[in-house]
Amino acid sequence: MSAPTVTPPRPRARAWGDVPRRRPRRTPHGARPPARTGARARRVAGLAAGLAGLALAGSGLGLLLAGAGLVAGPLAPLLLVLAPVLVVLAWRRSDLVVPIVALTLPLGHVGAGPVDLVQLVTALGAVAVLAPAAARLDWRLPPWPVAVPLGLFLVVAALATPRARDADLAFRLDVQLLLLVLLVVAVLTGVRTTTQLTRVVVGLLVAGAASSAWALVASGPTESFYGGGVVTGRAVGVFSQPNELGLFSAVLLVLALGVGLGSASPRLRATGLVAAGLLVAALGVSLSRGAWFGALAGVVALAVLVAPTRRSLLRLGAGLVVVVGALGLLGVGPLGQVLDRVASVGEAGANPYDQRPLIWAEGLRLVAEAPLLGHGPGGYFLEAASDSLRSGVVLEVEHAHHLLLNTAVEFGLVGLGALLVLVAGLGAGLLRARRATATLPPAAEVRLLPGVLAAALVPVLAHGMLDYPLRNPVVLTTVWLVLAALVAACEHARATAPTPTQETR
Repeated sequence: MSAPTVTPPRPRARAWGDVPRRRPRRTPHGARPPARTGARARRVAGLAAGLAGLALAGSGLGLLLAGAGLVAGPLAPLLLVLAPVLVVLAWRRSDLVVPIVALTLPLGHVGAGPVDLVQLVTALGAVAVLAPAAARLDWRLPPWPVAVPLGLFLVVAALATPRARDADLAFRLDVQLLLLVLLVVAVLTGVRTTTQLTRVVVGLLVAGAASSAWALVASGPTESFYGGGVVTGRAVGVFSQPNELGLFSAVLLVLALGVGLGSASPRLRATGLVAAGLLVAALGVSLSRGAWFGALAGVVALAVLVAPTRRSLLRLGAGLVVVVGALGLLGVGPLGQVLDRVASVGEAGANPYDQRPLIWAEGLRLVAEAPLLGHGPGGYFLEAASDSLRSGVVLEVEHAHHLLLNTAVEFGLVGLGALLVLVAGLGAGLLRARRATATLPPAAEVRLLPGVLAAALVPVLAHGMLDYPLRNPVVLTTVWLVLAALVAACEHARATAPTPTQETR
């Protein structure tokens, strides 16, 4: 019997994907491969060249910003940085441009070269949204009940400008009006969803909270005369006078209360309530009776238009009255002047410095002189100051202290009619939006925001019966941003309405 044949062992087969290991090449101790040494040298040289380029670019940018600051003012460097940001957002995220415009409001009524900062930012924002939309042929215009009075405003302003005594002032006001109308179109074009609209509202609330905080920090001691009819040392914040701070706070306070008490989002509620606390404090230290009246009218409108806020508003109102009354009796803080101002509303004749009767009489006379197209934008001050000597009194006011009367003086009865048609158009849009969202939950943002934004505009009309603080570009831009957001909210609510086919099903 032969011996079995011994088969040598076969090498182990490699698994799928195994790579045979190679022995590392031995390099003499202390020596480096020439290829790796060359690569590292190139990296070091590239890094040095990059740092040198950054240094040169930084030096050039610093010289550019410094030169712009010397020529156009200290805010020009900020604008040079903001402009590229808006350009990038214009092509990538145009919906963020409008919230950025809202966030620049706390910078206040400051100059940026020949114009105000808020006007320049408004122009940049409108261009940043509308230029890419025009390239895509994707503009969105307001509905005709809003577009017609806005267009009529522009036509009347152009026709009334040659009649103005100060052509430069009239031209500036015309440009501002055109920018604000373009801002409305930009909001409708760039803000197309409820989420994007909510960002605009949050931007307004953050701007209001920041401005209120500054007003509270910068406020000083006050002194009242004539039973509270005249108070010195009133807070102004970033504005020119207390009534402008008051109207700004009243508008955004109603907006903050509507969001904070009616929204279903916890974050949005917290943002609204924090902003409302700061805004109500700023409204109080402004000691503006017209703004208080406007805020009260806005809160009443909010309770009527937005049902989820009614019970909370009653509780907050009762608590606020109790706290203010108790602290006022104890004489804590500036509440004594607040109560004196409230009590002085019914004693207007006790204040010899209140020129409203004379101002309104002068305004009616100016309307009778030019009833059709008025005296041109900004014409009240020059016309009244030149003719008030007939009654032996010189007026030192810039406006007619009345929204409707000032509009009639500067734009005639045609301009006043355009304003009333605009208010009616906004009301009609709100009614259509409420009908379109009647089947949605009351706290749904698409149903909540139109009512809240409409209530936020009520203080403008109520305060406008006693004063006209819309000469300040920050206040004016804030009001127009709320107006544009209201139009966008109503249009979006109408877009969510069920079709007839869906209703049949």
